[in-house]
Amino acid sequence: MSDLAEQRAVLQNISWETFETLLKETGEDRGSRFAYDCGTLEIMTPLFEHESYKSNFGNFIVALAEELEIEIKSAGSTTLKRKIANRGIEPDNCYYIQNEAAIRGKQTLDLAIDPPPDLAN
Repeated sequence: MSDLAEQRAVLQNISWETFETLLKETGEDRGSRFAYDCGTLEIMTPLFEHESYKSNFGNFIVALAEELEIEIKSAGSTTLKRKIANRGIEPDNCYYIQNEAAIRGKQTLDLAIDPPPDLAN
């Protein structure tokens, strides 16, 4: 078994349109995650160790919010992208903390008008 927590590939000079096409063509049920930053595309396939850390971190965030008695909302591994910023990411999980009230009760997220999550991991 590998001691790596994930496998990564980094591609340079990738257009926004290619990024969007890859997201669409690979679908939501794929095992890899994409991060796009101004032409650089990183593709990461999380392995077992990564998933274990992810769960522990998520549990910590929820427990901390409960202890501090603050409302938070998890947006899960929602794909976050803004063409105007030329950036996109698929976090393991993301949370609304300071902006929780701004998205409370929403069923869809539109980053053109809604604030981005306060924390993404």
